[in-house]
Amino acid sequence: MNELLSKISSYNIFNYLFPGAVFSIVADHLNIVAYPSDVIDKLLWFYFIGMAISRIGSVVVEPLLRCWSFVTYSDYPRFLRACASDAKLELMVEVSNTYRTLATAFALLPLGLLAGWIAGGIGFPAPWRERLILLPLLVLFLFSFRKQVGYIQRRVNHHGGE
Repeated sequence: MNELLSKISSYNIFNYLFPGAVFSIVADHLNIVAYPSDVIDKLLWFYFIGMAISRIGSVVVEPLLRCWSFVTYSDYPRFLRACASDAKLELMVEVSNTYRTLATAFALLPLGLLAGWIAGGIGFPAPWRERLILLPLLVLFLFSFRKQVGYIQRRVNHHGGE
């Protein structure tokens, strides 16, 4: 277990584990969703919830914020050149992603309350509420995969590919 924990990067801790824990604890207090009590199950839960929230931030929230000109980015080749000459840039990106993930988590909390209220109001059975999340998770991770492959392609192309 210690070996596994030692291999988790700071990016994974601050963008998956920490936001997943914050979201889960607040969501539990708001009676949106409970998290496991076993330590191993809890760590896996926090990590997965944080990963899902991070992906929602990357695939949904970030494009919306870019569309609304709330944030703008440099072009990717320029970003890669800057990373090569500025070691702090990767840390700054990590911190930026942490903020995006936490903002997404806090946006999802009222949406979770609203969804629970609507589902309860229309008499949607509780077991189906949990099952219903599987399809959006599938779609979310498929789009995340596509986005990651796009980054890989752009990086390969930048470093001498096509």
